[in-house]
Amino acid sequence: MANFDIRKTVTDAGYVTIGLGVLGFQQAQVRRRELQKRLGETGGCLNARAADGKARLETLNDWAQELGVTVRDRIEPVVGPLVEQVANNVKTAIPSNLLPGRAAATAA
Repeated sequence: MANFDIRKTVTDAGYVTIGLGVLGFQQAQVRRRELQKRLGETGGCLNARAADGKARLETLNDWAQELGVTVRDRIEPVVGPLVEQVANNVKTAIPSNLLPGRAAATAA
């Protein structure tokens, strides 16, 4: 029968187990680094898209503000005189004693 040393066999098995653990850990590190690299590239793409979207929103905001100013500039000259005309028409159509604030003054 061959010489069988249990102590050496268990020690060798322990070394093999530790070696396999180290190899597995290294493999996990390599995969983690590859994944970080891929996610980093994706993150850069997403950051670029977010920056592009922000720039578009700022452009739309500027356009909307300019449009608002243009609309206001066009409407104010029309609405201002129209309001005055309506106020004058109301004053001439309704007797002064029926206007709010005037009834109390004429009653006294």
